[in-house]
Amino acid sequence: MKMQITVIKNEDNSELTESTTIEVDIPEVEAFTGPEVFDEVFDHYERGVIEARNGVVEKATEKYLSAVAKKKRSQSSICKEENSLKDQKSIL
Repeated sequence: MKMQITVIKNEDNSELTESTTIEVDIPEVEAFTGPEVFDEVFDHYERGVIEARNGVVEKATEKYLSAVAKKKRSQSSICKEENSLKDQKSIL
């Protein structure tokens, strides 16, 4: 059985950047054969999910910060162009 984790979507389900998805193997429901194996099986499940969660959040954060940096660079370029035009007009 697999668990799939997807992160970073806008509230309207559009994507800010490419979605980050990871799949992790988890124990089948049938693995829970009784109380004597519950702790062991659940531990296997929990460790895999936590590792996957940490990995997907790290990758998603990198993509998010990259998108923020691109936007900042874009806004900075627009401001520089506007200032340049103002400077040119003041010279004339």
